[in-house]
Amino acid sequence: MDNSIFENTQFPYNIATESSNEPLKILQINLARAKAATNQLQLTASTIKQDVILVQEQYINNNEIAVIPQTWKTFSSSNQKAAILIPSSKLKLALLATKVNLVALKIQTSSFPITIISAYSSPAQNVHTTLQEIQEIISSLAEEKIIIGADINGHHTLWGYRSNDNRGKDILDFILGNNLNIINKLDALPTFQRNNSVGWPDLTLCSQSLIDSSINTEKGGTDQRLASSYRPISLLPTIGKLLEKLTTKRLTYHLKSTYSLNDGQHGFREDKSVDIAINELLRKIKTAREEIASMS
Repeated sequence: MDNSIFENTQFPYNIATESSNEPLKILQINLARAKAATNQLQLTASTIKQDVILVQEQYINNNEIAVIPQTWKTFSSSNQKAAILIPSSKLKLALLATKVNLVALKIQTSSFPITIISAYSSPAQNVHTTLQEIQEIISSLAEEKIIIGADINGHHTLWGYRSNDNRGKDILDFILGNNLNIINKLDALPTFQRNNSVGWPDLTLCSQSLIDSSINTEKGGTDQRLASSYRPISLLPTIGKLLEKLTTKRLTYHLKSTYSLNDGQHGFREDKSVDIAINELLRKIKTAREEIASMS
């Protein structure tokens, strides 16, 4: 079963809601069409108390999302593979679009409106169909603040996979072409797990304009004329992450091919770890003891 029900992604920027200055909490989950996962969602929601839930592959019964509290507002794509759930009653929102593979809402915060999109693309489906639907929303909202939660089943090293596939490359081209930022962390746990197979098919994206508008670098109660009164923040855009990845690969290849790295270095290297370093140390200690014993 997809274990992303336990992986809650809260948007990491301080976006105040219309009715208060509390952060807008957003959870993204793939429910793998499972009733048990949907039941778990209610328990998770009662603990985290998020305002918005972006859902993919929700459990459907009698043509509606099952096991969801009646007090929640629900908005689904036409194929019912993507949805946005609103447990919070304090949000001011409007339905923007319902397409085959996505649903989009506009939520008013105290500072600006935000467009939120939930989308899904099956591994057997042409990913460009879903990307085109997302593109139509983005193109109609110039400079809009946008958050996208999507399960589009593409492999790329920028969001956790060890290799890239053609879907992943097409998705990355779409991200770069629309100046979107990937919120996924490279060291995040898999959002998909079945038997011995794991993956990171779920992406959380946001527009650059949202980042520009949401981050407050000022420290409270300090002199704003001093540089020390501001938090140093470095947000690398997607193109920067890609260049960083390419540079790291080329530098690592050069160091390995020229044997510039010491064999005793286990940190930040493939196929090496703290466990291996400990095992080597224990082996050397054991060897030394045996040599001393044989001499005596």
